[in-house]
Amino acid sequence: MNTSVNHSGSKSEKYTGRRSFIRKMGTVVATGVVASTVPAAAKSDERNDDGLGRRVEKLSERIAVLEAEKSIDNLYHTYESMLNDGIYDKIPELFAADGESVYNGGVFRGKDTGIKRMYNILFRNGLTGKKIDVTPGSKNGYSIDISKDHLSAEACFPYSMQAGTPVISDSVLVKMARMHGGGINKWCENGVCKLYLTRKSKEDAWMIKRLEYRTESGSVPVPPFTTVFPADPEGPDALA
Repeated sequence: MNTSVNHSGSKSEKYTGRRSFIRKMGTVVATGVVASTVPAAAKSDERNDDGLGRRVEKLSERIAVLEAEKSIDNLYHTYESMLNDGIYDKIPELFAADGESVYNGGVFRGKDTGIKRMYNILFRNGLTGKKIDVTPGSKNGYSIDISKDHLSAEACFPYSMQAGTPVISDSVLVKMARMHGGGINKWCENGVCKLYLTRKSKEDAWMIKRLEYRTESGSVPVPPFTTVFPADPEGPDALA
């Protein structure tokens, strides 16, 4: 009687089961690695997107500031050119309705009243505003500051211009000279022109809210205003 036992079948089954178990574990591990990698990659992409978004936002803000600065610079040069060319009647259009202009110790208020009086009467009679280039290209005193909402700004521009006041005399010669643009005491005025600007939206044009002539000491040989309108027909609405 043969009592030998064949164990080959059971060993084969053990090896087969072990390999199957290893394959299953490998699949589980690989799946776990992939699953843990996907969120990490997604987070990395989100960080990259956030960084790019911030850079784009900063660039857009810088472009908006540069455009605003250019517009304000152009506005001042338009104002300066109108003065130089004696186009006094158009200057009030650059101001807001409730704008102000400060000159020689006087405050001229209102686009259609005080400001018009200052330029169309006071400046016109003295032929004030002719540009004088003492130091061409000088940027001393130049600055432009834009508010965060881009709806208001402050700017400073160095200036040098001819200013004048009519000679007070009943002389026939003086009267004849006045008819030909003469009979005026003239001087060179230097300093900084400060602008306070406003606009209703980023798409609207800048308007001058307040303009101040800050002259250098001794730059104006005539005394500051002491009398207001209407007592002085060319005078300001208030003393500064």
